[in-house]
Amino acid sequence: MAARGVPALGLYPALLGAAWAALAPSVQRLHAGRARARGRFRVRRGRGLAARLLAALLRLPEAGEDVTVTLTVEPAGDGERWLRAFGDRPLHSAQWRSGDLLVEGLGLVQCWFRLHAEGGALVFEHVRSTLGLRGLGLPLPRWLAPRIEGRAGPLRDEVHVDVRIFAPIAGLLVAYEGRVAGGAEEAPSARAGGSAPESAARPALEPRA
Repeated sequence: MAARGVPALGLYPALLGAAWAALAPSVQRLHAGRARARGRFRVRRGRGLAARLLAALLRLPEAGEDVTVTLTVEPAGDGERWLRAFGDRPLHSAQWRSGDLLVEGLGLVQCWFRLHAEGGALVFEHVRSTLGLRGLGLPLPRWLAPRIEGRAGPLRDEVHVDVRIFAPIAGLLVAYEGRVAGGAEEAPSARAGGSAPESAARPALEPRA
């Protein structure tokens, strides 16, 4: 049995349901609920003054052609913490479920996504954005809300990640694309010889963002 308030399945398997089986094994490993991965990305920044100022304010990754990226995914309450680092610049976010949508919070901004499995890849459909504390966020109008496009797809045993973040008027803020290798980790109790919860178990089949 899962602890109260903590889903028995990982966040992404629970949201995708039967569609989880359609993801490629490498994508499953990265989104199973507890993971470590490492890769190299090309990062682009928007060129306009407004885009540069907004990207700096949000501490988004700096531009670079061959940026080392690390990722740690940890269960946290009823969701997950995604701890990314682009070179020496961290980009941390919290993720949780609201109905059939994934919510990712970065500071006071929350982006809401519907998840799809397409050709073994995980696709993030940005539905809306809110501003405020979790559970008290106010909907942002489309003309003011950021827009995010994200996809994590299989590339042999790795995951190819393609993410683009836009803002009204400013246009493209940052885009990063590259590959990561790594995957699901066992929970500490399993490494100590106990039984692992379902959220930490490797999927039966052998790519996010």
